[in-house]
Amino acid sequence: MSRRRRAAPVRPSDDQIIVIWGLAYLVVGVVLAAFAAWPVYQSPRMILVAAVGLLLGAGTIVLSRYLKWTGLTGALTTGLVAFVLYVVAVVPVAIPSAFSSPGAFFRGILDGLVGIVVGWKQLLTLDLPVGEYQAVLVPFFIVVFVGSIVASALITRENRWTPLAALAVLLMTVFGIAFGSSETSAPITVLGVEVPAPRELGLGVLSLLAAVVWLLGRARLTRARALARARAGTVRQGGESIAIAVRRNALAVGIVVIALVGGIVVAPAAASLGERGALRDTIDPHVVVQQQPSPLSGYRSWFQSTSFDTETFSITGDVDRVGRLPIAVLDEYDGEVFHVGADTRFSRLPRSAGPGSDRIDLDVQVGEGFGGIWVPAPTLLAAAPSFGGPRAEALADGFHIAPDGGGAVDVAPTDDGHGLVPGDSYTVLADEPVPDTSFATATGGESTIDPELYPALTEWAALQELPRTGAGFEELIDRLRARGYLSHGLLEDDASSAWVAALSASGRYAFLSSYAGHSRARLETLFTSMIDQQRRAGPGADEDMLVSGVGDDEQFAAAAALLARHWGFESRVVVGVRLAGAEEVPGIPACDDACTGGSMSAWIEARPAGGEWTAIDATPQFAMLPTEITEGEQLPENPTVPDEVTSEAVDPPQAQSDSSDEEVVADDRPSEALDAFWPIMRWVLIGTGALLLLLLPFATLFFAKRIRRSVRRGSPDTEVRVVAAWEELVDLYTDYRIPLESTPSRILAAESSGRAAALSLAAGVDRAVFSEHPPAKKFAEWAWQLVDDERKQLAASAGFRGRVRAALSLRSFTRRAGSRPRVFSLPDVFRKEIAP
Repeated sequence: MSRRRRAAPVRPSDDQIIVIWGLAYLVVGVVLAAFAAWPVYQSPRMILVAAVGLLLGAGTIVLSRYLKWTGLTGALTTGLVAFVLYVVAVVPVAIPSAFSSPGAFFRGILDGLVGIVVGWKQLLTLDLPVGEYQAVLVPFFIVVFVGSIVASALITRENRWTPLAALAVLLMTVFGIAFGSSETSAPITVLGVEVPAPRELGLGVLSLLAAVVWLLGRARLTRARALARARAGTVRQGGESIAIAVRRNALAVGIVVIALVGGIVVAPAAASLGERGALRDTIDPHVVVQQQPSPLSGYRSWFQSTSFDTETFSITGDVDRVGRLPIAVLDEYDGEVFHVGADTRFSRLPRSAGPGSDRIDLDVQVGEGFGGIWVPAPTLLAAAPSFGGPRAEALADGFHIAPDGGGAVDVAPTDDGHGLVPGDSYTVLADEPVPDTSFATATGGESTIDPELYPALTEWAALQELPRTGAGFEELIDRLRARGYLSHGLLEDDASSAWVAALSASGRYAFLSSYAGHSRARLETLFTSMIDQQRRAGPGADEDMLVSGVGDDEQFAAAAALLARHWGFESRVVVGVRLAGAEEVPGIPACDDACTGGSMSAWIEARPAGGEWTAIDATPQFAMLPTEITEGEQLPENPTVPDEVTSEAVDPPQAQSDSSDEEVVADDRPSEALDAFWPIMRWVLIGTGALLLLLLPFATLFFAKRIRRSVRRGSPDTEVRVVAAWEELVDLYTDYRIPLESTPSRILAAESSGRAAALSLAAGVDRAVFSEHPPAKKFAEWAWQLVDDERKQLAASAGFRGRVRAALSLRSFTRRAGSRPRVFSLPDVFRKEIAP
């Protein structure tokens, strides 16, 4: 019976093992890069993008090595193949929406090519997560594809530049961090220590650990290959070599552990001193927004006779399901005007809506009376508007929204600026808002305004004696509106005739003069008039006798927003219009089919901490005129309204500045000094922390070498201590770049160095190792003293620069000259032996 001989397993060569080890590290790096980028996309398709990018990138380099494409011609051929593969793969892999039609497919190819340059900006301006919207996956595909090409090229070349592949892999992970949100993951507690940003910190630690493991493993594999080629036979492995190998491997692990522990310890302090920023925080259309005047400051221009009846925009569709249509949302107050906060980040919105049903559908046509960057749109947009007309594409590219219902803008260029122009049209799809009924039961907090800056506001609020709850605040605003009187102008002239006639037609109205503006001084004047009226009227006076504040939505919305902050609520002012679904507000009519300047209104939105925004109207009443009360006057039981609604132009009171009054600040130099000291100290601490982080790897390396020397010198076995002295001398020469050949004989290696100390120590170590009796302790002390003297001589001759270079050198950890040969097999490739 014939016996079949089993074929010997084909083992990869040493060169192939090193390449496989490097490609395995590349795979780990791409996995970490995909994990880092997941919050940006949150789409399973990005896994396909990462896998294809890795296979195509690494495959291109492997193919070029297999076909031996070398030199300039080879580089050009490799680049051409990579470009063709990118063009072929980018649409099916990264732009799935391009398969809707043949035309869309060719546009997808164009988007893939253009995305190389502009895809990064598009990704930054989209709201997270971006999903698979248009070509947003192209930047990630480019990162993985190009990163894999660069890393694979360095890994397969096997020269002194190969370790730079770790940098290419690390940069792929940085993509997800840089293009993600500036908000980090919630901290966790580990063994009683709070770890900030655990996800980001974990990614950094794993990326660093993977790089260190690859570099150390590659160094061991490279050394094993060199020894395998140099040796003529095998060498028996002794017990002493196992101990030395264990100590060396333990030391390598110790370096990694020290670096990681140090990073984890320093990270909480660094995280508490500075805020993380991402690229998307700096590329934003808010630059255009900040250049615009406050829409609330120009509120009265809508009520000029030339604008009052002019159509701003028409709305058709599910109008009866929408109560309010915001135009501009203003969340920051500087004492002069309400405006969009400088830290508000506007982002893109995908054009395709996600899952949902029974959504609101509105068609908006911009009229002759409207234009600019502000886009009238419902709060809960399900997708970006679908624009029509010749400017549709530009408007679609320029549309952005602020988070948390903070309004919509369009920065598409126009002849004289940005935004919408008469004739533009768009269709919006939005979710129907659910009324929040929990505000009334919410509890307010501490005031967030300075009572010294707003003494009249805080005094008037205190006089109302209302609870600091949502219901108490709503009652406060009801009193504010009831004690105000609606007026849109300073003079009763042709410019104000339209709104005066409209108010007169809806009820008895008598014109009263009021200043525009909503500065701190203007609002303090408003509250002062109401305080004086309440004091003159006395306790228990009828509400009608307390009417005294004259103004319109501009002043009263600003006042209501500040009162909300005084009550401990967040607040913002909204300029917009009311539609058919809103409650009627006397004085400001809701839009029917068309909105005009006279439909413009301003209200506020308030919310408790962690709650939802609640809209609250602030328009003052106009049915009851203010009553002039003098001190000691007996008030009538039933206040009357004049039968005749005629009035004469009244000379305005003395001019008042609409800017804030100058404050007399007490001399508080110690407080000012502290205020100036802490910001400086904060940056000093941040800089110190950053410097410590930069110095951490060097300090770790310095102490690792000292620990290695101490462990070698303190070995209880005299023979091991003598051999360790030779190992220390070899490492010393390696760090100082003293030539030392890698030979099985210490004597030959010492001769190649040309150093007398090396020859003397090599001879002594050989005698100690091969002697019948173990060496004496004095001999070990002599060996180490010789090493110490040699270190001093090298340091003296190298100069300061040479000493620093040697102290920071990694050569003694990664490439050991004078290594001993050993028996190798693939599973034992990371072991080190000492030749007998």
